[in-house]
Amino acid sequence: MKNILITAGVHGNEIGSIFVAREIKGWLEGRGIEQVGVIPDVNIEAIEARQRENPVDGKDLNRIFPGDKDGTRSEVIAHDIFQKAKFYDAVIDLHTYGDESKCIPYMLTKLEYDFNEELCKKFSLRYAVQSLGAEGQLFIELSKIRTPSMIIEAGGANWLRNEIEVVKSALKRFIDGEETGKEVQFIREYDRFNPDGQGVFEPDVELEDIIKEGDIVGYLDSEPMKSPWDGIVLGYKTGGEYDPEEMSLVTVGFGDF
Repeated sequence: MKNILITAGVHGNEIGSIFVAREIKGWLEGRGIEQVGVIPDVNIEAIEARQRENPVDGKDLNRIFPGDKDGTRSEVIAHDIFQKAKFYDAVIDLHTYGDESKCIPYMLTKLEYDFNEELCKKFSLRYAVQSLGAEGQLFIELSKIRTPSMIIEAGGANWLRNEIEVVKSALKRFIDGEETGKEVQFIREYDRFNPDGQGVFEPDVELEDIIKEGDIVGYLDSEPMKSPWDGIVLGYKTGGEYDPEEMSLVTVGFGDF
């Protein structure tokens, strides 16, 4: 692919994604590569406030694409980004899990589109996950106009250095067109475990654990929380206060593992 756009900072509290985008931008500039665009700070006010939503209008930018040029601040940002993104051959939107949570690096996209599945095959991450499909996300709205696009999820809101390096290395190989020989594992269904109740959560799983229905995934105020499914642990809450309206305990991918 000749023209690629990399975006980050759609959610202002996902600082690690911004670090990766900035490092990739510097790497591209050092090599004189001009056909790859990088926008590391899409939602600048949210980044400055270190929060998910834009503080000017309180909106989640990744729920209002393609935006409105005459709308609120977030809607204008969404419109401007979408108008740029639609002219690229592929768009990769960098994200992380939120505060007090983390995930393995994985690609999230609409796999029912052949061009998105092909995009995943060219990328050197192990897992590609079918999106649950919330409307207004950048990659979903671009897919509707047949622009190959995906999110890369990795780490937590602040990331760890190893997640940064995994994603950064994968991006470099993709840009260089390097064949890795890795086979992508497609996860065509997943779900988030959001049990009722509030309290302090202590996890008892690790990333990529294979779990069975009934396995204990952690403890909520010392009460064991049991998985409702068989699958692979894609991500989990690392501790702290839990509110089912705002977060999940564990993200589980389904399939043969």
